[in-house]
Amino acid sequence: MRTEYRNATRSKLLIKKAFIDLLKEKPASKVSVTDIVHEANISRGTFYAHYLDTKDLLESFQREFIEQILYFTRKNHKLTLVEQLNTLLMKILDILKNDYETYCILSNQDFTFEFYNEIRDAMIQELQQEFSLSPETKRRLHIFIGGFMMLLREWLQKGNFESMDEYAQTLSTLITENL
Repeated sequence: MRTEYRNATRSKLLIKKAFIDLLKEKPASKVSVTDIVHEANISRGTFYAHYLDTKDLLESFQREFIEQILYFTRKNHKLTLVEQLNTLLMKILDILKNDYETYCILSNQDFTFEFYNEIRDAMIQELQQEFSLSPETKRRLHIFIGGFMMLLREWLQKGNFESMDEYAQTLSTLITENL
């Protein structure tokens, strides 16, 4: 791995860790670039080499989350619609569980409805491309995935880690029996 790439990856990790640490103390709207560079012990130039501002940094978490979901969807494209949806929803839970603290902190920030709507829309768009969904199936998916996103939001904001497994089981049943 090239040194430049390692340094860029390391810088991004330092910036993101500093940002998350600062979000434990104050809302995203109150975190400044200065706060981040001091917390991460980096220069302003290093910050601006990777992000435009704190909003861009916050949105990078969203972009990376959606990219993980889309990558997983494209990798598992040989499943039926029901299998794909079920697998996709479980993958979302795995992603959140793997970085639970970060997503809990982000969910209590400016990381709300717009982000969840973007996930829903990206999922539906991917499923539409793969399965050529009828308008009725697309509408059902919109409602179903939207409901799932609101459950995720509630789960993250209330920090109720255990109950999401129960939700996941209920969702799996709904998918396999009624979609």
